[in-house]
Amino acid sequence: MRRFLPSVALVGLLPFLLRCGGDDASKSSADDAGAEASSVADGSSATGADGSTNPGIDAGDNGPQPAWASAPLKSPGCGIAATPSGANGDNKTVMVGGTSRSFVLYVPKGYDPNKNYPIVASYHGIGATGADMAQFVKMQEYSMGGAIAVFPTAVGGKWDTNGTTDLAFFDAMIKSLEDTLCINERRVFVLGFSFGAYMVNLLGCKRSDAIRAFIPADGGFVGSPAACGKTTVLVYHRTEDDNEAVANGKKARDNWLGIDGCKSTSKPLDDFGFNDSTAGTQGCVQYDGCPGNTTVSWCEDMYISPQGYKHDLRQPYRVPMWNWFNHF
Repeated sequence: MRRFLPSVALVGLLPFLLRCGGDDASKSSADDAGAEASSVADGSSATGADGSTNPGIDAGDNGPQPAWASAPLKSPGCGIAATPSGANGDNKTVMVGGTSRSFVLYVPKGYDPNKNYPIVASYHGIGATGADMAQFVKMQEYSMGGAIAVFPTAVGGKWDTNGTTDLAFFDAMIKSLEDTLCINERRVFVLGFSFGAYMVNLLGCKRSDAIRAFIPADGGFVGSPAACGKTTVLVYHRTEDDNEAVANGKKARDNWLGIDGCKSTSKPLDDFGFNDSTAGTQGCVQYDGCPGNTTVSWCEDMYISPQGYKHDLRQPYRVPMWNWFNHF
């Protein structure tokens, strides 16, 4: 386990490692839950004609534009000074329905209050916290100063995938960031691992008007696809995952193919660092025929672990995931 999380104390993360799966999710939130201009693969940012960073619409897109496509390129917080975060981030809170909710915020080194940044929000598994997730999937480091990274914490370590509590938390957290920092509101990205992947599938479904692209990793789908808006998604799953069956990831992928109206044919997703045989990251594809501003991609991590722990978002995929986000 240290192989995957070298900087995190195992004692503190034991619940995260052993209880972050979706077995609980499939019981508590099954199908009746009710519920721009250029490709950038090196971590740098494309620039729009108005000098803004990555306007959020790929060249050549057509069809009806989603709501995020007309969102402001600069949020109300632009021009307000902010202090870059330390190594452990800043503990922040927002009120949601009379309850104080917390998240860990990373304002990048060299933060410029007049430059619009994307947001990357990362959701943890059962029994963990935002601080745990920040040490597991370090988007604050992978983005190399190019993004505002946030790591929300669930009440009691478990996301509300049956109701609207954590949808409202997402709304309040994003508004708080947009009001106090310089954000490109067309570039809100979300990633989730294990039960956090169930939560971000729900966010992708219910907040497709606000989220440009998202990644559910080693999790599953929540609710009815008929209730979802069209969006852009990359689904990741390990073939040998013994906590969350790969069939759960495939079901999520297939649901998004149907929601977005994509074809069943695909081509290798060779950009961004995926499918690098030297790193063992093979099995990533992008599906054909997705209309408008949507894409559906699938990464099946076929690496066979010599160790017993098999429920993981492996390190070789993490920087490519940031590069994939940063393309939009």
